[in-house]
Amino acid sequence: MSENDADRRAPRPLIATIPDAEVVLPWLRTLATLAGFLTLAILLVTLELLGRF
Repeated sequence: MSENDADRRAPRPLIATIPDAEVVLPWLRTLATLAGFLTLAILLVTLELLGRF
């Protein structure tokens, strides 16, 4: 085993594994939008079920 092999298996610094905010923000916006739609759907179904009683 050479020195280069040992270097590749060494853990990378955490800062090197964190993606840039420019990459993450569109995904966060998408997830927030989907969470909003899911919350709205659950709320509407709950109101529909409560309205039947």
